[in-house]
Amino acid sequence: MKEQMILIGIDWGASTFRAWAFDEDGEVIGGTSVPDGILTHSGDAMGRLKYHINEWLGEWPEVPIIACGGIGGSQGVHQTDFRPVPMMIADLPKHLVHVHGLHIVPGLKQVSPPDIMRGEETQLFALDESIGAVCIPGTHTKHVTVEHGRILGFTTEMTGELRALLLANGGLKTPAGVQQEFSKAVFREWVEYSLDTDDAASPFAVRAARMTGELDPKYHETALTGLLIGADIAAHYDPGDELTLVADGPLLESYRLALETLGAEFDEWSAVEATQDGLFELAEEAGLIG
Repeated sequence: MKEQMILIGIDWGASTFRAWAFDEDGEVIGGTSVPDGILTHSGDAMGRLKYHINEWLGEWPEVPIIACGGIGGSQGVHQTDFRPVPMMIADLPKHLVHVHGLHIVPGLKQVSPPDIMRGEETQLFALDESIGAVCIPGTHTKHVTVEHGRILGFTTEMTGELRALLLANGGLKTPAGVQQEFSKAVFREWVEYSLDTDDAASPFAVRAARMTGELDPKYHETALTGLLIGADIAAHYDPGDELTLVADGPLLESYRLALETLGAEFDEWSAVEATQDGLFELAEEAGLIG
């Protein structure tokens, strides 16, 4: 692998450290993923980064390293300035920050209303410049508007974080001793409760439905997830809207079902592949690799 490797790409998120090795064609030829989030562990960030790279490769690589995500935040290796939007996606390679042998992709900021992103800008760089609306689900879901290659603005919804908090504590926490199951029918039903914006149900309706026997306790998490994602979708899209959905795994499945329930038209991109492609293409455009 080391003989073919021409670039290392790093995505250091809130819960996971991920790195990939690329060959000259931009193909991923190796990688590592460690549950060491930039926000979940204390200690020197650069020391932790070197440890993970050395554990993976056995030594510090002699090829360029490009990185995105929390690595450029206040708890990362070096805090980079946010680039203001509106901005052309194609301008992003001009603003890489070279420090400690790393080329860090800066995040983006919006002044009104205030908002920030770190990591998603790299995924956007991998997408078609004429994409329009983009939905990037996560702990903090991003809804981005792009027009002719220009990022016009974006909104962050705390849907994933709110779901985790509500299921862990308080009146909507997961019922004790009940094995949770997922049901597409139940999920769609509760998405629809949120899509009716004139008479949308509150999250407490999940508890009420369970207590009155209208909701089987084993579908508690399904119902609450449907309600929250439905509200997220309803706040940003209408039936017939066209957008790009960037996600993987359960998040892809959940947002796909919600958008289908709404009646939106959408293309799908793997979030991991968008990050990988974005890192490699940014490195190419910045002249880090031949």
